[in-house]
Amino acid sequence: MKIQMTDGSVAFPEGTITRHMDRQAFLRSQLAKSSKVAVANEPWVTYNFIPEIGVSCNATFKEERLQQVFLLMSMPTDDPSRWTAELEQERKLKHDEWLRAEFGAPPYEYPWGSVTSEFDPRGCVSDIIVSYAE
Repeated sequence: MKIQMTDGSVAFPEGTITRHMDRQAFLRSQLAKSSKVAVANEPWVTYNFIPEIGVSCNATFKEERLQQVFLLMSMPTDDPSRWTAELEQERKLKHDEWLRAEFGAPPYEYPWGSVTSEFDPRGCVSDIIVSYAE
């Protein structure tokens, strides 16, 4: 996985998601071949897929426009029966370390959008979130 600072594209071995990729282009891509609709609340639709070993991804569209890409790195402790806020905080630390190695110190704000590492206590999940500006 590689997030490009220059344009916000997210590259995987099977393909690349770009901020200008519309929903139909995504659905025609190799990345979408194994995707499943995770949430459908039109005009919002989120697709879940595994773009490479050790990474889970959600791509969220509003109508046809890509809004955000959520990236979750797997951990050795990943076990749904042991899912805790503490383990998700460990995942957030892993994400933070990866981002610091890739981009340097935060914040990660760019003309095309932003990259953040967040822990959602309601969903008890940590993600790297690539958000695209209008």
